[in-house]
Amino acid sequence: MSTFSFAWKDSEVVQQFTTGVCLHGHTLHSEECLSFLPRYLKMAPGIAGIVRKYESGPEPVHFANAWWTPPLNPGAALRLEQKQIAGVGLRPIVSLTDHDNIEAPLSLDGEPVSVEWTAPYDKSIFHLGIHNLPRETAREWMSRFAAFTAAPDEEKLPAILREVAEIPECLIVLNHPFWLEEGIEQSDHDRASPRLLRECGEWFHALELNGTRTWEENRKVVELAETCGKPVISGGDRHACEPSACINLTNATSFAEFAAEVRGGESFVHFMPHYREPMALRIMETAWDILRPYPGETGRERWTDRIFYRGDDGVVRSLTELWRERRPWVMTTPLHALTGFLQLVTARRMRGAMRYFLAERGEVLP
Repeated sequence: MSTFSFAWKDSEVVQQFTTGVCLHGHTLHSEECLSFLPRYLKMAPGIAGIVRKYESGPEPVHFANAWWTPPLNPGAALRLEQKQIAGVGLRPIVSLTDHDNIEAPLSLDGEPVSVEWTAPYDKSIFHLGIHNLPRETAREWMSRFAAFTAAPDEEKLPAILREVAEIPECLIVLNHPFWLEEGIEQSDHDRASPRLLRECGEWFHALELNGTRTWEENRKVVELAETCGKPVISGGDRHACEPSACINLTNATSFAEFAAEVRGGESFVHFMPHYREPMALRIMETAWDILRPYPGETGRERWTDRIFYRGDDGVVRSLTELWRERRPWVMTTPLHALTGFLQLVTARRMRGAMRYFLAERGEVLP
């Protein structure tokens, strides 16, 4: 049975549990594609022409070859989530899930080895949370996942998921089911989603309520899960420095015990207070966390150190390496103005005013 609660409605509910579980968080090992960037930049007056120039010049920039990485290293990401859970009096269990990469959990002793697997399926793309793989075979599993992603064969996916599900301490979660990957048509996703659930749903243990998605979307996930006879589970989907906006509450003492509960149909999702903040404000805070400097992160202090581009020669370089002393105008004056604005509006003293101005009157809240 799935249950969910909200801190602003029932803050005492956590006292019924001993453990908080954080699922689905990203570290510097995730590669976040920037192929979407031109579509948004072209909406900005004065910028559209510059973007087209970069795309069609003698040495065109292919934004699909660029990506950014989240600012937090694995240890910092783990401590951030542990601190939030411990702050409400619970024992923390944290499952970090980078995109198609398990280096973060492998670098942390005793933590679940988990991943957010990018799985193409029927002209769409789905993200699957694979939690708590056995450490001794985790790299072998990653090789199988990577092979499928590189050359998808829809007939092979059910068999792969079945084998993972046969590992009793593992969890398979369909992350943000209604989220649309950049470049995927809505009609293709709408067709692929029910097919995926029909042909592979037997091995999904839960559907995700996502801490970075609107409640309107999460409510649709609840309805979908009820239709499928699956529990819902939390997924913070943290990419920057805001801790997960939802966690699972349990009395389990290990991830394996927690997995057994969920596989048995039991899940208690608790939304943290900041989930109720205006989504626009949360997005701006995340943007500031992505762009601001991190003096303690040697080699990754500046945002240009955390964005990468694969050139025509196949070599991957950071923007710092590419630009050196010749940073493009579009990435200096306008961006400095943007970062200054973000720093101002996300300052603690401004939160009350920004909360008022950014609250969307039509935004559905629980």
